[in-house]
Amino acid sequence: MMKRLFIAIPVAEEVKIKLKPLLQELQDTNADLKLVSLQNIHFTLKFLGKVAEERIPEIVEKLTPLQQKSFSISLLGVGVFPSVERINVIWIGIKSLELVSLMKKVNLALNYVRHEEHEEKPHLTIARVKSGKNKEKILPLVEKYKNTLFGKMNVEKIILYESELGKAGPKYTVVHKFIL
Repeated sequence: MMKRLFIAIPVAEEVKIKLKPLLQELQDTNADLKLVSLQNIHFTLKFLGKVAEERIPEIVEKLTPLQQKSFSISLLGVGVFPSVERINVIWIGIKSLELVSLMKKVNLALNYVRHEEHEEKPHLTIARVKSGKNKEKILPLVEKYKNTLFGKMNVEKIILYESELGKAGPKYTVVHKFIL
């Protein structure tokens, strides 16, 4: 059986509370976007895609030796991918050399499962833009929050999640926890 898997860091509750007003303001723009629900918000370290269930122990084995001490990250500013002319993703920036290092280690360990072409750019996706409808209302919010500190949090674990897509949005299930 195939499972849709990714490795991520859950976001602390106190950070979610600080993100709530921004998410509400984005919703109020009536732009054609899909906000990430606060209950599902996370830092993706690596998306693996569809993986045979019997490969999960091998993935866990590859990630176990990555032992890294817990560390803290700062969530700072709002930005967009790929550009302000063509917004596909709205994100919160991350300040943490340790997170970049961890992303590189995870990528190296699991590149054989799914190869990444792009450089690690730590960010927290908060919305995906579906069309250009009301895009001009998004840009002032990006400008307003571009230097906002949304908080700091300690990273004490990474999680291998299964993602099941559904009409109500994705449902995430913890497959394995790695304590740092």
